[in-house]
Parts: sequence; C-alpha cells; structure tokens
Amino acid sequence: MIVFVGGLSIAVSAPGQTNLIAIFVDPMIEGLDVSRSTISTLFAAGTLVASFGMALIGFSIDRYGPRSIMIFSVLLFGGSVMLMGVIPSSPELATIVGLFLGFFALRLLGRGALNMLGTIMVSLWFRKKRGRATSYASGAGWLVGLGVLPPIASWLIGDFGWRETWFVMGIGVWVVMLPPAFFLVRHTPESVGLLPDGEKPVNGTNDDESTPVPAIPEDHWTVREALRTKSLYFILFASMAWATLGAGMVFHHTSLLEERGISSNVATTSISMIAVMNFIGNILAGRLNDRFPNNYTLVIAQSALMAALLLALVVNNNWQAWTYAGLLGLTQGMVLNTGNVIWANYFGRRHLGAIRGTTMWVVGVTSAVGPLPIGLLFDLTDAYTIGLWLYIALLAPMIISAALAVKPIRPAGWQETADSGT
Repeated sequence: MIVFVGGLSIAVSAPGQTNLIAIFVDPMIEGLDVSRSTISTLFAAGTLVASFGMALIGFSIDRYGPRSIMIFSVLLFGGSVMLMGVIPSSPELATIVGLFLGFFALRLLGRGALNMLGTIMVSLWFRKKRGRATSYASGAGWLVGLGVLPPIASWLIGDFGWRETWFVMGIGVWVVMLPPAFFLVRHTPESVGLLPDGEKPVNGTNDDESTPVPAIPEDHWTVREALRTKSLYFILFASMAWATLGAGMVFHHTSLLEERGISSNVATTSISMIAVMNFIGNILAGRLNDRFPNNYTLVIAQSALMAALLLALVVNNNWQAWTYAGLLGLTQGMVLNTGNVIWANYFGRRHLGAIRGTTMWVVGVTSAVGPLPIGLLFDLTDAYTIGLWLYIALLAPMIISAALAVKPIRPAGWQETADSGT
C-alpha cells in the first residue's frame, strides 16, 4: 500500500516536473507573447528560489510525518496548478511576475514536496527491498504521470487551450491525491508495530503466515555528520548530471527535435517514450541497487546520458528521435531510483528527510540553471549545437564523481548512532 501511495504521489507531482511543463512552453510563449529565453529564465528563477525551501520540507517531514505534510502540500499544489491558467498576458510585468510565482509554486510543491514525500515514504518502509520497492513506486509514478499525462495535456491544449488544461490538472491533483493522503499514509513501519519490508519484530504477534524476526541494526547519520563525508559531495556533484543537463534537454525537447527537422507530432509524442524508458530504467536500477554498490548504477546512467547528448548532435530522422528520447528516459529512471535510495542506504532512515531536504536544494539550484544556457545559446545562434557541446563537456567530470561516490564508513571516534528503529 505504501508503494502504491508513493507512486501516486510521484504521478500527481507531474505538473511540477520539467517533462510536463515542457508541453506548455510553446503554447504559453505564443499566448503570453514572451520569448523562449524569458520563459526559460523565469522557469530557472522559480526553480532556484523553490530549491531553498527543500530543506524546510525535509525537516518538516522528519518532525511532523509524511501524512500531515502530504495533505498540506496537495492542497497548495492543486491550487497552484489551477492558478497557472489565469496568468495575465498583459501588462508585461504582471505576466513576468505570474510566471515566476507559478513556476516557483509548481517546483516547490510538485517537484519538491510531493516527489520527495513519495520516495521518502518508500525508503522509510523498506530496507532489504528498498531499491526494488522504490523502482515500482517511482517507475509506475513516472510512467503514469509522464507517460499518460503529456499526451492528454497535449490533446487538451489543442482542443481547449493551455489555460483550461492547467485548471483541469489542478482539480485532478485534489481528486486523486487527497483521499489516500488522509486515509492510507502512515509515518514508519515501527509506528504500526512492524519492521521495514513488512517483517514483524521479535515481540510481535505471530501467525501462520509470518515469522517474527529480530530488528537489523541500522546506522543513522545526522545531517551534520553526513556533511562531513566526501561521499555526500560526490553524490551531489554526480546528481547534477540529470538535474542540470537532463532537465535542460527535456525542457527544450520539442523545440530541439523540431530544429533538427523532426515533425511537431513526433517531437511531442516522443515524450511518452521518455516516460516508458523511465519506467524500465527505474526497474533496472532497482535490481542493480539492491545487489551492487549504488554508485555503479550512477555511472551507467550517466553514460546513457552521454550517448543521448551525442545522438542529439546528429539526430535527423524519426527513429533517431525516438532512440534519443529513450536514452533520456533510461537515464532519468536510473538516476531517479538511485538518487532516491542512495541517501537511505548510505546514511540511514532516522534523519532521511533532513538529509534529503538539505541536499535536494543544491540539486534544485542546478536544475534551475539547466534549461537556461541552452535556451540563451539557441536565441543567440538559432541552433542547439553549441549548447549540446557545453553539456557534453560538463558531463565528463560528473561521471568521474559518480565513480568516486562510495558508501561512507563512520570514522573511529565518531559517536555511533546505530540502532534498530527510527
């Protein structure tokens, strides 16, 4: 049930994710009479400011529990999505302020709160099967949210308009997410007398179908301790690969393919391929992360992103466009799964919200920058080639950082905080 709710939370965060926002970019540019560089800059600014709220969200999850924060976030997020549809087209200042505030709210509450809540809940409830459980929640959530919603949003925009589509999606967020947030979410397995992975503690009530098991000691790092490890910074720098480069590629996905001579229909529908391969990448990474060091998976994922960037330089037909979209999706799925499980696997569950929130704002800042340089370079050169080469140059050291992001070992003399609960 937790996996289901976690996946649902990720799915309904879609209006705050780059993949779905990208569907609205061109219609909003036309409807609001703004340039591509302007909307890219406002998206970056909104994402940047929203990133600084991630730490507060993380600490709040640890303090108040996922249920309270989820209900609050869903109410605000649904309203924010609907308000995107009433951004005025004039005067210009009102348009700019409206876009900035809208992107800020979508990124803070969708990409930030709901996405983080979905993955943290799963990490709190699983240990031995954490990678696999996260792959089901994250993979299914992204498949539904970014495989089903983009074509629906594209159809609604074409038939009814982008303003009406934002309103419909906001109502959908409330209808889909509020009931499970109220009735199904619980904080930790220990809060209902269980252990991670659905196991019963030694003093639990036995029955014919389950056998009580002893709790497995778990090392819980505080935020302060985690910040003193090299591994945290290697993970952060490696995570910037998708947050910066991948976000930029997805944000300009449709425009890039059309600039390469691909039809608008193929450019738009290929976003669904990103979602499908995201699901496959999640499942693959889940298996790998439960069996092998998590940094290995990061290296594989970023190698796929490098292949996507190189292909983007030469793409000129439909099968190449679909392959390129597939590589983006594979990278996204593998990075998302690994990025969700690696923090709990490396630093424990007790302070997971605080650690995720503290580190996620850094990733959020870099994702804010991602779409900006390639958008500006396109406006200056009327092509994406220079921007792609810039991304390729940035990705190389990030792959090296992923290889160095090994699991930290608590130094002798540091206070042990290992126990069996949260």
